[in-house]
Amino acid sequence: MRELAEVEAELNTRWPETKIDPSTERIGALVKLLGDPQRAYPVLQIAGTNGKTSTARMIDALLRSLGVRTGRLTSPHL
Repeated sequence: MRELAEVEAELNTRWPETKIDPSTERIGALVKLLGDPQRAYPVLQIAGTNGKTSTARMIDALLRSLGVRTGRLTSPHL
């Protein structure tokens, strides 16, 4: 079992909980550690102020007409 000083030293080397870093470095390291699960299937994200649901419906219909299997999630409260 580790000594208390070793545990404290290890904890002190970790990212401070109060530090905010707007970069994607930490989440990138996490998904790499997990084997990049986000690359397991293609995803299309639609963002913006207006027209997201209509755009998602049109793209969904177009892809389905081409025989592409799709899944669409829209949320009216977002």
